[in-house]
Amino acid sequence: MSGAPSLIGREISHYSITSELGVGGMGVVYCARDSRLQRDVAIKMLTAERSLRPASRLRFHREAIAASALNHPNIVTIYEISEHDGADFIVMEYVRGTPLNKLLRVRPLTVDETVRYGIQIADALAKAHQAGVIHRDLKPANIMVTGEGVVKVLDFGLAKFDESQSEPEDPDQTQVASFLTSPGIVTGTMSYMSPEQARGEKVDGRSDIFSLGIVLFELLSQRLPFEGPTLVSMLHNLHFVPPKDLNTLRHDVPLPLLTLISLMLEKEPAHRIQTMGEVAAALRRFSAGKATGLTPRPREVSAANAAVPATQLGSRPALVLGLAAALLLAAGLGVWSYVRMRSGANQAASSTVPDEPIALRRAAAALIGRYYLAGNLGKAATMLERAVQLDPNSAASYAMLGEAYFHKNHANPDAQWMKLARQYSARAVEIDSDLAAGHVSMGLVNMDSKQPAEAEKEFQRAASLDPKNVVPRFYLAALHNDQGKTAEAGEELKRIAADHPDYWPVFMELGLNAYNVSRYNDAAAAWEKALALDPDNVFALQSLSGVYHVLERDDDAADALQKALTIQPDADTYSNLGTIRFYQGRYADAAAAYDKAVSLSANSYANWANLGDAYRQLPGGAVKSKQAYARALQMMREMLTKSPNQTDLRANFAMYLAKSGDKDGAVAELRTLASTKDNSAADQLAEGIAWELAGNRTRALDVLAAAVKAGQNLSDLKNEPELTALRADPRYYLQVLSSSTTPAH
Repeated sequence: MSGAPSLIGREISHYSITSELGVGGMGVVYCARDSRLQRDVAIKMLTAERSLRPASRLRFHREAIAASALNHPNIVTIYEISEHDGADFIVMEYVRGTPLNKLLRVRPLTVDETVRYGIQIADALAKAHQAGVIHRDLKPANIMVTGEGVVKVLDFGLAKFDESQSEPEDPDQTQVASFLTSPGIVTGTMSYMSPEQARGEKVDGRSDIFSLGIVLFELLSQRLPFEGPTLVSMLHNLHFVPPKDLNTLRHDVPLPLLTLISLMLEKEPAHRIQTMGEVAAALRRFSAGKATGLTPRPREVSAANAAVPATQLGSRPALVLGLAAALLLAAGLGVWSYVRMRSGANQAASSTVPDEPIALRRAAAALIGRYYLAGNLGKAATMLERAVQLDPNSAASYAMLGEAYFHKNHANPDAQWMKLARQYSARAVEIDSDLAAGHVSMGLVNMDSKQPAEAEKEFQRAASLDPKNVVPRFYLAALHNDQGKTAEAGEELKRIAADHPDYWPVFMELGLNAYNVSRYNDAAAAWEKALALDPDNVFALQSLSGVYHVLERDDDAADALQKALTIQPDADTYSNLGTIRFYQGRYADAAAAYDKAVSLSANSYANWANLGDAYRQLPGGAVKSKQAYARALQMMREMLTKSPNQTDLRANFAMYLAKSGDKDGAVAELRTLASTKDNSAADQLAEGIAWELAGNRTRALDVLAAAVKAGQNLSDLKNEPELTALRADPRYYLQVLSSSTTPAH
């Protein structure tokens, strides 16, 4: 098997070679019997031709050193490293099982198997990363599964220690070790490499996260996410092309798992999940049936907006507005610079604070805004965790850390993040009850925990401690907006704007305040002011596109979105642009924009449904439309299994069933919805379209009239192609248009 003389039947030290198991990593692997301890072991023998190469020998030794430093049930145990007749060998635990690559030759794994093995692999690598060891060659051939379903991660031959742990003392060995791990030298298996590893750059644990994402993808589909007929084409795809759509290859993979793998396969390390521990935790939540989905970290502006209602564009999703949740993120930047000034003053007065925490807190305060804008909340939290470890009496650091976890929860909801946010915020107030930043952080936690009275007390306390600081007052106004105290919020926002005319977040919130009471021209003016103060503000551009659409200024709306795309090309903005083009009747342009949205965010049912809508209106687009609807409906079914009472989702589900041709299924869903009270205008619009497509115009007219009474924008009904025949019915004017209570613009 190895091409070298067989060692079967020979004695090496006190090991009797019994059989050859195969070629593993840099050597031949044998099964042997340990005569001393009477147990079977695996022996990896460095092949003779490699024994003569210093680099190969050192790498072989590094495998033993790396793996032996780790003690974990999912990592193969190293017993000994030695040599025999000039040949190096490693003695390790003998694992009776099958490597994953052999299992994959038979069939793809089930979702449960993939998650179960994924948890164990992630646990093993999390342990390695904690010890400063990066695997760098993770692939199915290096992952063994025993008959009991226990995973063992093998072959740490390319593993890299932290510099402090791995530096050889011998100058010659230092040179060889540098060659093995230095930037510019590509090591590992190309099909499973991260982009940064393939470029020969320095890697960290996030590279292993990317590789594990590839492994999980392959376990489910028997395909690699980045393939190519040649090495060059594969490298091109790895660096510049999105991964294959796993949902196309395997239709039964639930959306939360699809999203997790998508996050692991982000090309930029900063955009991935940041630690292997987070991967393991996400897989465990999924396994326990608690997964609620993950939100992409980097480019998805909508992540901050998820909990706040926006303008509904008929059957299509909302144009993204500059909403309160997003503004909490933006206004937080003011908190950071405030904390930096206060902490600097405190440090100058104290001789007991070490220099390193001072520098670290200053760095955190200076850089935190940049990390937020980049979507790297994990990096911000990590930096601040380090700060409080170095200086456990810094109220400022605890306040920042509490707010970091608050925003992290908004980007990716998790009870653990809010638990940490509350814990750290409370600690900040405990250390220094006169520090306004601590009360701001505590106020945010209370606001997010649906404790408005407590939140208001904290914001008022912060404002009284620092009357000139705009941030506590801003959050107080945002709280009033969230509570529906529109007039009270508006007055406070106007006072803030008068005191701080250059503070763009206040104009964003003023716009939302006006929009919520249908003062659309006022909303547009406020968001235009915010954009003038901050010309690259994507939130402002998206908000303007929404209100321009309501004002029937769709060319202006499209222009705002085009500008947003030059700053931050993301799926939401493309989707919104597609919606504008759809309502303009420019269906080919709408399809192109929706197709781009799908390519950037293939795990969104709305993106697929929108694409189906556009193709449905195009000559010759029936097949593509049906395919897109099928993808959307599958995702929606999975979501409804977990959230059966989500009326907006069920209303859209009925509508897309009708559009896909399943009229009976649509009617069954509509009858379920008929018993639901207080459906939103957008829900009723979707129901009205579904009833029309199902052939029940009388019911459609009734529901659409209710939608208009609830505030549905008439322009959406006017431009909805599915309602063309209905609008010609005399009852449309008598029942629907006459129901409008929308004030003039």
